[in-house]
Amino acid sequence: MIKKVLFHLYSLQKGGAERVVTTLAGEMKRQGLEVTIATLVKGEVEYPLPEGVKRVVMGLSPEEEKSGKLSRMRLRVKHLRDCLREEKPDVVFSFMQSANYRAIIAARPLHIPVIFSVRSDPRVDYASRSQKFISGYLYPRAAGGVFQTRQAMDFFPETVKERSRVILNPLDPRCLSLERFSEEGILTDSPEVAESRDGLPRSATGGRRERRKVYVAVGRHHKAKDYLTLVKAFEIFSEKHPEYKLEIYGGDSGDNTRLQVAEYVHGHEMDEKVLFMGDRSNVAECIRDAAVYVLSSRYEGMPNALMEAMSLGLPVIATDCPCGGPASLISDGENGLLSEPENPKELAAAMCKMADYPEEAERVAKEAVKIREIASAERITKEWLAFAEERMKS
Repeated sequence: MIKKVLFHLYSLQKGGAERVVTTLAGEMKRQGLEVTIATLVKGEVEYPLPEGVKRVVMGLSPEEEKSGKLSRMRLRVKHLRDCLREEKPDVVFSFMQSANYRAIIAARPLHIPVIFSVRSDPRVDYASRSQKFISGYLYPRAAGGVFQTRQAMDFFPETVKERSRVILNPLDPRCLSLERFSEEGILTDSPEVAESRDGLPRSATGGRRERRKVYVAVGRHHKAKDYLTLVKAFEIFSEKHPEYKLEIYGGDSGDNTRLQVAEYVHGHEMDEKVLFMGDRSNVAECIRDAAVYVLSSRYEGMPNALMEAMSLGLPVIATDCPCGGPASLISDGENGLLSEPENPKELAAAMCKMADYPEEAERVAKEAVKIREIASAERITKEWLAFAEERMKS
């Protein structure tokens, strides 16, 4: 019986894996477990630590940072092993490539089981010969692995797959407390919500609001998100639907993609139609009455923002990109629309379909809302714990 768990990852800075860890940690604590999150560093802007969850930062000292690369790697493993000796968890849940390797190496002499988790497209992170060798050697020595999609899991050899499981990401409970569209097409508040996005008082049983004529995208500016294709698709869409705007929420990753998109927008005189909203802490509140949510990625793990948009009752469009996250969430035409990656014309056609057939858009949005039950934090947390206990007995 698992009573104490430890999560290990690089930091709690805002990102998909970090959001999943804080959600799982908070729910495990709520279910009565003792929970510790051990990170290498403390970031400047992090997800808030769930109440009752212990945080350990076990990074290198300034003197240790002066060591060579291999020495730093050994020291990080040593610090984690010291942390495990002190915390004595029943199981370690590690997230992301380096943290997975570190956790398996650190925990093995202590006979503490590790459940590693792959959160990205392995064709990108594990494609090199060295990474295939390292993961092929270490991952079979873990108690088990959690993947976000079958396609990601199938990248690895049978020795990894046979001890792994595909588990959806949990929805952020804070997102589920927000209002969503009901079957009548009106916004319905949860009991916890007492005010609307613009701050006006609202009834706890709901209030009418039309969808804004705005398409929205959420995610940091990065080549994986392919916002250039999104903007080109919106340009085509705007020829038929000039009344709509596009809002892009997300910070700059520093890979120059935001500048490229901004230059395209300015060069094609779309500055008043394509709005860069920046990084927001209340994105769900900002987008919940948008017309349509669009994900234009070249590749994704399991897109949390897409799941949250579906839970808000938004009509959604997503690219059918590797490693299969959007396609595992969306059945094309039933609870959203799928489009070919890097194809502005096909994406624009899907955007037009949502605008041209609003009743159909509302129908797929009502189906999308069902993800609230499928991916609730309580349900997904129980899946993680059940899988860990199963693997610990094998």
